[in-house]
Amino acid sequence: MGLLSRVFGSRPDESSVTHAVGDAVTRLPGVSGHSLTYQHQQYGGGALHGVVDVDDSPTFLTVLRTAVSTLADLLGDDVDRVTFYLSGRTPDGEPVVPGDLGTSQPPLGRELRTRLAP
Repeated sequence: MGLLSRVFGSRPDESSVTHAVGDAVTRLPGVSGHSLTYQHQQYGGGALHGVVDVDDSPTFLTVLRTAVSTLADLLGDDVDRVTFYLSGRTPDGEPVVPGDLGTSQPPLGRELRTRLAP
């Protein structure tokens, strides 16, 4: 997937991407809820926004890995240009953001795929 798919509109629609990422995240142990939204960007891969209710920081790390993997399955290499405006929220209300885990804030998919690879 790349420039031609963006030009000719063959990317999956935003709602199906949002649904797929939400389903994948919901199945993770330690996740109790989320409000995720994916949007295509005209000259970029897209943006994933939202808050995920997690038990702890390691669970949020798993959420990021799962979101990147799911988006890579759907978008191919375009995931590298997706901006992740995600945060986690622990049961005590403390936020967890990708920057807390050693990435830039907000990170791009390219960085997450490189830094968070298992």
